[in-house]
Amino acid sequence: MLSEKQISNLLFFDIETCGQYPDYATFVEKDPDGASIWEKKWNLYHKKEFATAAESYQNRVSIYPEFGRIVCLSYGIHRNGETTIKTISDENENNMMKLIYQLFVHAGAKCLRPTGWNVKQFDIPWIQRKLMMHGIEIPDVIDTNEKKPWEVSTFDLKQLWRGFSTFDCTFEEAAYAMNIPSPKDDIDGSQVHAEYWKGNIDRIKSYCEKDVIAMIQLTQKI
Repeated sequence: MLSEKQISNLLFFDIETCGQYPDYATFVEKDPDGASIWEKKWNLYHKKEFATAAESYQNRVSIYPEFGRIVCLSYGIHRNGETTIKTISDENENNMMKLIYQLFVHAGAKCLRPTGWNVKQFDIPWIQRKLMMHGIEIPDVIDTNEKKPWEVSTFDLKQLWRGFSTFDCTFEEAAYAMNIPSPKDDIDGSQVHAEYWKGNIDRIKSYCEKDVIAMIQLTQKI
């Protein structure tokens, strides 16, 4: 179990993502080249699961930073018995990526360790690619290029929970096992794309913040 001092040096964070366009028809209309590349991806990876490229876009676009955007990033710190949660969100993605860059530069300067569920496989690669797409330097604290495993400061709660097991586990399952209220009581990640294009950004931000709170609670128990 981590000590309170160790937990106070962690920067918990989570991102929520969606597609750049509300549906595949709009994608084709606004960006035919991108839609053509998506169709290739559907043929290669999603055709067995989804009958059309349009269906695959609606259900899988939030996974891919090349075709999506970050809706928000929520982050939290637990120190001296108090939890502070904040959220970065901006309709102008370039502005938001600059704020995210500043957050992680500050975290590195304060020796805060970026922490989250599955962040090594999802959140950090998303952020890294989006920073590159906007011509922004990747802060050292989340930069993995040419680093040895023990030089990467990120703390991934999924790796800690999963251990050497080959069986996958969701964050909701881990929270349930540790008697932590589910952060998915309103929406979950699969609904973020649809909710964003309905204009329900505050709902997404609330969900993202609940994820971060649950991460802190999980860390306190394991």
